Amino acid sequence: MAALLSLALLSLAPPAMSFAPPRAPSAAQSRDPPASRAAVVLLGSSSDENANGGAPRPPDDGLEQYSRCLSPVEARRSVRDESNRYSIIDSRKTLLGRIARGPARLLGRAVAGVAGRRGAKKPGSLILLRCGESEWTKTGRFTGWADPDLIREGVLEVEHAGRLLLSEGYEPDIVYTSLLKRAVKSVWAILNTLDSSYLPVYKSWRLNERSYGALTGLRKMDAAKELGYDVVQAWRNSHNARPPPMKETDEYYPGNDRRYDGLVEGGVPLTESLADCMERARPLWEYGISRKIEKGNTVLVVAHTNTLRGLMKVIDGISEEDIKEVSMPGGIPFVYKFDSNMRPLPPEEGKMSQAHTNGVFLEKPGLIQEALERTARWDRVVPGSFGQILPQIHRTTNLEDCLFKLKEEQSSAKKNEEVGVNPNDDGHLIVTNMANAPAENIEFGGGDADFEEFFEGNGDQTMDISMNVQKVSEESPGIVKQGTSNDPVVVFIRHGRTPHNVLGLFTGWEDPPLAPEGVEDARRAGRLLKMHGFEFDVVYTSWLQRAIETAWYCIDELDETWLPIVKSWRLNERMYGALTGQSKQMIANKYGEDQLKKWRRGFKVQPPAVSSYSLNYPGNDYRRAKQVRDLRISLSETINRSIEAREIQVHRKFPKAESLWNCMNRSIPFYTERIVPEAVQNGKRVLITSHENAIRGILMHLCDIPEEAMNQLHLPNGLPLVYNVRGKCITLLDDGTGKDPMDVHDFGPAAQYLFRPCEVDDDFWGEIETRGAEGEPKKREVVTA
Repeated sequence: MAALLSLALLSLAPPAMSFAPPRAPSAAQSRDPPASRAAVVLLGSSSDENANGGAPRPPDDGLEQYSRCLSPVEARRSVRDESNRYSIIDSRKTLLGRIARGPARLLGRAVAGVAGRRGAKKPGSLILLRCGESEWTKTGRFTGWADPDLIREGVLEVEHAGRLLLSEGYEPDIVYTSLLKRAVKSVWAILNTLDSSYLPVYKSWRLNERSYGALTGLRKMDAAKELGYDVVQAWRNSHNARPPPMKETDEYYPGNDRRYDGLVEGGVPLTESLADCMERARPLWEYGISRKIEKGNTVLVVAHTNTLRGLMKVIDGISEEDIKEVSMPGGIPFVYKFDSNMRPLPPEEGKMSQAHTNGVFLEKPGLIQEALERTARWDRVVPGSFGQILPQIHRTTNLEDCLFKLKEEQSSAKKNEEVGVNPNDDGHLIVTNMANAPAENIEFGGGDADFEEFFEGNGDQTMDISMNVQKVSEESPGIVKQGTSNDPVVVFIRHGRTPHNVLGLFTGWEDPPLAPEGVEDARRAGRLLKMHGFEFDVVYTSWLQRAIETAWYCIDELDETWLPIVKSWRLNERMYGALTGQSKQMIANKYGEDQLKKWRRGFKVQPPAVSSYSLNYPGNDYRRAKQVRDLRISLSETINRSIEAREIQVHRKFPKAESLWNCMNRSIPFYTERIVPEAVQNGKRVLITSHENAIRGILMHLCDIPEEAMNQLHLPNGLPLVYNVRGKCITLLDDGTGKDPMDVHDFGPAAQYLFRPCEVDDDFWGEIETRGAEGEPKKREVVTA
């Protein structure tokens, strides 16, 4: 015991400027370890000390390598490389843009000079939020870099924080979080609360919680009982003391998780002091977060207690002794404001802060616990009322409410007619034919649910099509991993169903969330990909909620919540202009059936455009509009809006209506000019969750589908379409039911162009199989239906 106490108090690491990045944690980190493991692991880790008369053993080579300092140049380059690996914010440079870059910079400097005389642009705010409570936090375990999931109370905490931000008028522009599931899912929940799922989110290992070394997974009370309260508290609270390092054979060793691939050799921490944890977050603040704030952005950081305290230590210049008194309660945002020199402004009189800091709590700490207890009592009365990871906010207009009610009434009347239910003279129902009684409640799907994006062909869909179907391995279903092959692969998934799909409304750039059926579409896609062993490196999606939620649910099923998600308007659905939000019948009555057919079936025919002042015009959604950097400026809109505002209002040229051709002219270049060079050419495995017309355009490019056939191709919701880059072919995944995919899914008459034979022989799949548990390649069969 004395030896361990000596280790805690004497093995002090001097604070460093910044630390080298780690390399890689394990996928099976959320299993609960036995409590009795504490004494075995910790006493075992100090055996060298006991043999050396109680003196602390020198740190091993891995620990020394992790603790080495980076120069400011190396730290800046490290953060820049991590941030630029994928362009989270669109910044596509056109030829004209590149030519005009020089003059634009000169003009910008001139404008900045004038602005400086009038008053420089104010920096944005920084919002710090601790992630929600996890499974291990609830049971009092040392978590660190282990990856347990959020619990219901944790979701409630961050949702409460989102409501506090809304009540105070804070609108984040950019989000930073760690690579750990509990932080990422906290971001999902708070963005849903803020109705801001489109915001760019940077995920960095630098914001991971402190590594507790060999303590990881142990119950804090058990460790204190076995080793002594003072020893454990010294490891927890001392600024420089490190717990005993974990071994590379430990089940929670982070070096086995591919989410940390690409980080320097030996960079994965075997243990960390508070100083280690805080200092590795410093470069992200200095070369990333602070620069975004300086440009006027409000930045939300959702991370863990010790990394947030590290940011506070840097921002407020808190000493090593005083930082021990700074805490970060859950569920309450802590907000900083800055002057023009990026110095934190002191809190206003009457605002709630804490010692040694200049930030402000948006609520008195402790109040949230009372609210959560009341919520828990209510939830016991009405189970499932609160605390979903991704709560479904069913925003419906009066039109949608009316259509849902009408559909329900018509469905009920139809079923009554089939059953033989008729009202008698007294108004009571008489059942005359029980044999036809329906066994289920009404269903809102089917019929014309997908009409807005399904352009009918000649109706002949009984053609002979050779379809590539990737079979599940019978020897080890669910273990075969395609995703780790050296060949790049791109998987397309059309978003899950929405209330608009169910009602048969033109959706376009409107932003309804997934319907319950759509949530299941997305989760089913994730389970199917996991069954076939797919792993991904990056996700691309649109800025519309239904596509983003599909990505969230899918990677949640894959247990890859840490993946970078790139959101771009170029993967949005076709902009339907003045047709947005209307049904087929409404449009036919207003414009005529013939005109409706032209808009639906014409490849280059645009529907009527929306007005610049319409709620359906994308440029009027200023929260999204300010995220766009790759659209040219609209001179007419800029002039009109500047006159109205009596100040310069630069406005970009957002589409007011699009034909199918217009939609493809933005989605295809995004694939060829962004996704291919950024990911595909680097051998990355890409998941694209988007919309039917955006995906159609890319498939038209990849599969050489002629223009005249494009309005005859239908893509089912939530179905993974696997494009093998080497084989230049689309493959479907066997779901294990034994059913012919062509009998289950309707792809329309143009399916013959989509499902062409791969440009490889049958041995191709064997070459791209990933290794099983023992490194043996698993054969996978390709059959034609």
